[in-house]
Amino acid sequence: MSKVIDFDPRDFKADKSCENNVIAKYFVTDKDGKNAIAYSIGNWNWDWTQICCDKKLEKNTDYVFRFVIVGGYCNTCDETSRFEIVPMPDGSLTDEAYENRYTYDLAQNRYKPVLCKKTDEGMLRLFEIPFSTFDCEDFRFVFVAMHAVATLYTPKELSAYADLEDTDFDQLRADLEDTDFDQLREEINSKNSEDNSANVVMDFTGAHVTRSTVTDLLTMARLGKSENVCIDFTGAFIEDDKPDDIQADADDTGSDDIAVELMDVADN
Repeated sequence: MSKVIDFDPRDFKADKSCENNVIAKYFVTDKDGKNAIAYSIGNWNWDWTQICCDKKLEKNTDYVFRFVIVGGYCNTCDETSRFEIVPMPDGSLTDEAYENRYTYDLAQNRYKPVLCKKTDEGMLRLFEIPFSTFDCEDFRFVFVAMHAVATLYTPKELSAYADLEDTDFDQLRADLEDTDFDQLREEINSKNSEDNSANVVMDFTGAHVTRSTVTDLLTMARLGKSENVCIDFTGAFIEDDKPDDIQADADDTGSDDIAVELMDVADN
């Protein structure tokens, strides 16, 4: 039976060979009400980020490296998201060792996860990477991110994620393409005006959306009855409408106010 190594955020640090690392490590409360350490790497720009960890393992032994990643993808499908295992026969990272590394492409699930679930934070994926040490005992483990924000967590047992809804990238893209904004407007306005604790959450993280779409969403949030509306445009690409797609503004939307809000979203 393979030995298991679970990702531990405390073991990893920024790779000093990268000049533009973008990382953050912080505590969060998980769905079971317990403290968990989140390790966020990368941003929506083109800063190449790497974190790494060196471990001494047993020779000629089979292992499985497990980790959970939330996010780490971009709607334009041009992100970099990788996991690398580097055997170091000489006990240090040499050019030859780096050339002989094992690389796993996590972007768009090109390397398949064990499970893929929908959460309030975004898509959660759990990976289990099998490998053998052969005649080597010194290893470096590396995570790489660029043009997408990935948050890494220590994995739990598979059963802990059983109550989450299954998803995949095809479903994620379909959800964005099939978004019915009229229905969203009805859902927001149908919230009981006396129940201001009700939340309306719309996740457009990393999405490719037009300015008219953003204006519609801001209008719905502004005119809706619920006071707790969250629209996440983190990393979204907001582009100008094509001439045929531009619709006339309704008289009662407060177009000047919406334009100001839209400028703020685009600038951020």
